[in-house]
Amino acid sequence: MNNSEKGDFYFGISDNKIYICFFEKGKQKYSNIIEFEIPDNLMNKLNFKPIQNLLKENIRKLEKRLGFFLINGNISIQSKSYQSILFSIKNVFDEKVLDKKIVINLVQSMIQQFDNNEKNLSITHIIINKYVIDDKVYSYLPNEIRFKKIVLEIEFICLDKELINKVKRLFNECKININKIVSYDYAKRFLISDRDDTMCISANKILNGENQSEVFLSEALPKKTSIFNKIFGLFD
Repeated sequence: MNNSEKGDFYFGISDNKIYICFFEKGKQKYSNIIEFEIPDNLMNKLNFKPIQNLLKENIRKLEKRLGFFLINGNISIQSKSYQSILFSIKNVFDEKVLDKKIVINLVQSMIQQFDNNEKNLSITHIIINKYVIDDKVYSYLPNEIRFKKIVLEIEFICLDKELINKVKRLFNECKININKIVSYDYAKRFLISDRDDTMCISANKILNGENQSEVFLSEALPKKTSIFNKIFGLFD
């Protein structure tokens, strides 16, 4: 049995600690947790292998405790590289009906421009803060109105690209599929009274739609780890 049938795993990663939290399906609080300190941080190349070994060891501890395999999870990262970058994008059409496809195309165009010009940052979250339709301002996408001019005010939440790549490599080595990477410094905006030392509660909120202005675009999924890969991985 794997975790997708039981609930969701979240990993909270800071410079000196990793938390692994398990949330049962439909619950906003974790029911199991393991935490452990790591030497320095992932950006130090000498620390990668020791951190990988610690992560594997603690994943197996939690699997043994829960009685099923950890196949995939979400990752929340606290990092000094966090940046919030604001953009506006405008387009003018012959009069037509506004739909989600038009907005998605504009957002994807903005992402492509960003990626072409920014080599050091990776986008983790996309927020549309404002829609300006024919000079009228909306905080949400209006439903199928006719329009000619649209302006989107977009916020990209970014983290260091090298850090993101190292995190992906770390979890790939541990045979864990990453569902979504969350920036903790962004997610904690939506904590009201909950204390979140683990960085996982706020990530759970975000991925369950806490910010209705956030846009989730699908991307090419990596090759999935199967339970069979996981079993054979126990002998690594």
